[in-house]
Amino acid sequence: MAPRAQTPTDASLVNETIEQPSPKRAAANGQQESIAPKQKRFHTFHHELNVYTFGFLFFMYKIFVIPPMMVKISLTLIALDAAKYYYYKGSKPGVVYTLPFVSLIAMIIKPTRFWAEMADIAMESEAGMCTNLLVSNFMVFCTDPQLCRDILTGEGSFGVYAHPNALWLFDPDNLIYLDREPHKKFRAILTPALFSSEALAQYAQAQERVVRAYMVKYKEKCTASGKPIDLKTSFRSMAAASSQESFIGPYLTDEIRSHLERDILTFTMGFLCFPFPYFFGLSKAIQAKHRIEKTVMEIVPKARAYIAAGNEPRCMIEHWCKSIIDAAKELGCEPHEVPQCKDNDLARSVLDFMFAAQDATNSALAASVDVLDARRDVLTRLRQEVDDKCGKGEIWSQSRAVDGLPYLAKVANQLLHHKPPVPMIPHITKKPAMLGGHALPKGCVAIPSIQYSARASGASIEFLPEREDQDSQFVKTVTFGGGQHKCPGRRYAESLLNVFLAVVAQEYDFHRTGRRPTADEFVYFPTIFPEDCNFVIKARSN
Repeated sequence: MAPRAQTPTDASLVNETIEQPSPKRAAANGQQESIAPKQKRFHTFHHELNVYTFGFLFFMYKIFVIPPMMVKISLTLIALDAAKYYYYKGSKPGVVYTLPFVSLIAMIIKPTRFWAEMADIAMESEAGMCTNLLVSNFMVFCTDPQLCRDILTGEGSFGVYAHPNALWLFDPDNLIYLDREPHKKFRAILTPALFSSEALAQYAQAQERVVRAYMVKYKEKCTASGKPIDLKTSFRSMAAASSQESFIGPYLTDEIRSHLERDILTFTMGFLCFPFPYFFGLSKAIQAKHRIEKTVMEIVPKARAYIAAGNEPRCMIEHWCKSIIDAAKELGCEPHEVPQCKDNDLARSVLDFMFAAQDATNSALAASVDVLDARRDVLTRLRQEVDDKCGKGEIWSQSRAVDGLPYLAKVANQLLHHKPPVPMIPHITKKPAMLGGHALPKGCVAIPSIQYSARASGASIEFLPEREDQDSQFVKTVTFGGGQHKCPGRRYAESLLNVFLAVVAQEYDFHRTGRRPTADEFVYFPTIFPEDCNFVIKARSN
């Protein structure tokens, strides 16, 4: 394989080590630039898994008395499972066969190495994919941008799988699992109301209040202790508080705030647990989900009554109630009779938004500080624009204006290309399907990698706020997914990132206390963060 390539050392670029995509990647001007294919290397991780697994099984065989017939049956089942894998694999590039559950355990214990090896194999190949098994389910991991878009937009053949634990955590009736027509009708009620200009302006005001309050806390903590804070955990609280204020602000109490932040974290950690919904971590995550939904279900009737009394909405849940009441009048039914709009449906969806707003935006906020600390030239221009347009005043109105803070908008947009927060969006084939000329069986787990497809396209290799191929709507880089399940909260996430960048540029400075991790040194939490997120936050000097 060709050696790892450094990005250019010109002052305009970030010095980051990134695997070069192969065989082609998009150049900064949007054209396809041919580069030499990687020399294939020998990947060891799954071979190591097999050595450890068979060593353990041999040890157990020697220690315990196992009937010969049981050994024969076990070996026969393993042989059949391996034969099925290699039959489905065919000529597709992929890892060696591993025993059932071994790949799942490896994915949970060593996720970075597990996915990195599959990404390397996919990006070294012409097919742009890598095969594996996930609990005996055939799986393809795709890094080719076009294959990723084909999966995300192929609603007829691919349905959302999300995660091995997702059905327990989200429930089968969740928005992400709705079929095409019910999903379309639900989004028709949901999206215009929740993410209208009026609603987004309200969210931006709430976001600025929260960001300012939390940044003061972080600055004071660093000043008092003389030590850095871990952005990975600290910014999570800020992102959670922002979503709470935006979504159900008027109904919050200190007790509700505390329990929602605690339970959203427990729910999030459920995606890092072994898929066994009893006694252990996943069970705690499911219980946290029920507590969050119970709280939201208690709020929904209050919000509906507030809107029914003729009041204007003040938060997301009230905007939603207004939209449902209007839809009910058109349909000639009661609000709770509108399809997919019962109180428990709203509670599930609010949980979805809170989870995504806390998890993915946390990653985006941490990544923005990581990048701007390395790109002081960009930070200087941001400060100049914010100082000229906002002075020491409020941020949110300028960040919402079409021509308010244009350079900041470009920086925020390209940060989401350069450092996509969500690593992947697993799907599953509803029927036998073709992908890139390769046959996939029904029930195949097809995973479009947002993180690695951004590398393959060239979008994430260099941070260029003013690049010519902006892709501002995220068509080429599928940061927010694609098709009918494209993230409905995209505008909310962009708004929070814009407000955060403006507040930081206006009031704060920061510096890393250690070496900056390379692009390949990251952790899943379960979204993507640099290995080292320790920064000192301080007031900006004049």
